[in-house]
Amino acid sequence: MRVLVREPIDQPLQLKEIEGTIPELQELVGGFIEIIRMTEDICCICNEEGTSQGLEKNFYYDPLGWITGTCIFTSTDNQELTSLTDEQIGHISEYIGFPVV
Repeated sequence: MRVLVREPIDQPLQLKEIEGTIPELQELVGGFIEIIRMTEDICCICNEEGTSQGLEKNFYYDPLGWITGTCIFTSTDNQELTSLTDEQIGHISEYIGFPVV
């Protein structure tokens, strides 16, 4: 599955190919996952307890405030997580304000 991974503040978005298993997602975010729907077809996966654990700020998302810790951006078809399209990657890069490496 093609995803974007972003470490906290001022880091570029990293294009990665992952399997997308729950254990793998938990390892990437450093704990239990929380899935935040950002658009109809884009999700952000982050550490469910990131704020209470004092993880560094990653980006600001108007409906929720600061998203903390490492984040994974992926696509969704309403039933499961799927690979990002080039268009979705461009949208995320524009929203976050950082390039993809």
